[in-house]
Amino acid sequence: MSADVWMVTFILVATIIAFVVDRFRMDLVAFVSLLALVLTGILTPAEATAGFSNSLVLMIAGLFVVGGAILETGVADQVGNGLGRIGGKSTVRLTATVMLACALLSAFISSTGTVAVMLPVVLALSRRAEISPSKLLIPLAFAAALGGMLTLIGTPSNIVVSQELRHAGLEPFHFFSFAPAGLVMLCVGVGFMCTIGTRLLPDRAKGNDDAAHASHEQRYVSRPDLLHSYGVEGQISEVTIPAGSEFAGRTLREIGLRTTFYVNVIAVLTRRSDGAAVRKCNADTLLQPGDTLFIKSSNKGAVERLITGGYVELVSTAPSLPKDVYLAELIVPPRSELIGRTVREIDFFRQYGAMVVAMHDGKEPIGTRTSDTPLNPGNTLLIATNTSALERLWKSRRDVLLISTQDEQHGPTLTPAAGWVVAILLGMLIVMSTGMVANVTAVLVAALLTVVVGAFRGSTAYQSIHWDSIVMIASVMPLATALEKTGVLGMVTDAIVESPHLANPTLLLLLLFSVTSLLSQAISNTATSVLVAPLALEVSHRLGVSPYPLLMGVALAASTSFSTPMASPINALVTGAGSYRFGDFLKVGIPLQLLVLAVTLWIVPLLFPFAP
Repeated sequence: MSADVWMVTFILVATIIAFVVDRFRMDLVAFVSLLALVLTGILTPAEATAGFSNSLVLMIAGLFVVGGAILETGVADQVGNGLGRIGGKSTVRLTATVMLACALLSAFISSTGTVAVMLPVVLALSRRAEISPSKLLIPLAFAAALGGMLTLIGTPSNIVVSQELRHAGLEPFHFFSFAPAGLVMLCVGVGFMCTIGTRLLPDRAKGNDDAAHASHEQRYVSRPDLLHSYGVEGQISEVTIPAGSEFAGRTLREIGLRTTFYVNVIAVLTRRSDGAAVRKCNADTLLQPGDTLFIKSSNKGAVERLITGGYVELVSTAPSLPKDVYLAELIVPPRSELIGRTVREIDFFRQYGAMVVAMHDGKEPIGTRTSDTPLNPGNTLLIATNTSALERLWKSRRDVLLISTQDEQHGPTLTPAAGWVVAILLGMLIVMSTGMVANVTAVLVAALLTVVVGAFRGSTAYQSIHWDSIVMIASVMPLATALEKTGVLGMVTDAIVESPHLANPTLLLLLLFSVTSLLSQAISNTATSVLVAPLALEVSHRLGVSPYPLLMGVALAASTSFSTPMASPINALVTGAGSYRFGDFLKVGIPLQLLVLAVTLWIVPLLFPFAP
């Protein structure tokens, strides 16, 4: 074999290993592999950058904008909230309702965005029905993946295999070409999760709290329940600043309550002639004699030192927070820019207008040094904030996701542009399904129209694009070009074609599905389909069979990211909220994967015969 073959093979294996290890960002890994291909002379600069101008990449970026408009205008939230009226209290009925609604949304917007919308709704449904969230959140994640099988835009991997056909000069898959097989897979998935799956799922509330089972009609939880679930009961005290205190006339930063006394200030209340007012509480807040402070410390000795030192006077060790201070619960989603950073480094109040009261790692509360604990995906935060900040947080789904608030209802509402966005989405779907114009044109026009009708404010449209995914896809595509250019793809194809066992198209479909499904447990399903789709197309040509069943099998397999928490961002997103362990996904995901494989081997050849 030539040096180029060895080099491409090394780069491919190193890239996959880096994806699996998951210590570095996937977009960074893909971009480094792209640079390696250029620096070694395997690809020319034009070949290496071709992915960034590919219509596939532009189409995916446009779909992120259209999906972001659906989220931004509250349309998706209204669909999710509708579940509260029909879900009931039966585990089976709730599972079916949640999965069908999630799959419907996921067929048209990103699976991660769908789960971000549905997560707080499902948590509220579990509280109302007195069912552990762990019984519903894995079905939610799996439904988002199954929903991606329903339409061309359900997941980027569907677009990848369709584009592969187009580049080969063949008729691509149409918008609803995936629907027949996808609907069968959805029915199989819902049926499995409502019967066998629900028995395999753990019955595990977050920590040992009873709050997860509290009965509520919406996604709202009482203050005592929220405090109890984070182990904060008895850790909040109400104190005042007496005249002559060394704290009077100084800012919180100057005092160093958090760094010196290990006490966090939740709220500052100042009494005026027209009544008491809650002031902004940050490092620059100036304290005055008579101010009331609501402080939190897991160390009782810290509060006692403040009292005995004459800095503060105790009012109550079981206070009621001011009515203008709202408690809420956030979760750190995958790909959040906050991962690996501490609350102190983030300057949480300045960025989000909220004080972090406590943290939970999905298994138990993090009781000490909350401000200095690095955030991980799935961590949940108990915050104290005000109404305006809550409204902003409802729409913040990139770095933090609001999953519940206290009883007062401050939820998302439809914006004036919501009706226009629905009309634009329907128009885009009609145009794409009828083939009136190229799919990429329909998507880009729809994306532009969502901005024109005011679905976004400022640069929010750009923020709705997952740029890490765009860079990763555009960087991986030239790797497939390198495999073909150096002959690696041909060598793999020769090995498959010359194998007497793989001359059977059904066995070939089994092989391609298995490889794609296995790789999708560790790396992006889009990256997997970019690498496997050319192989499927080449093998079909060499064996003289139709490429359609093989590429449909690859597309379906790419959406079977069921068996590990890191298989997809949606799995990682529900892991912390459902208090899942690695084995929970294996126990439920592997049987479902095998079931989908068996159904694929049956249904795909019926819909897309192997005969060319």
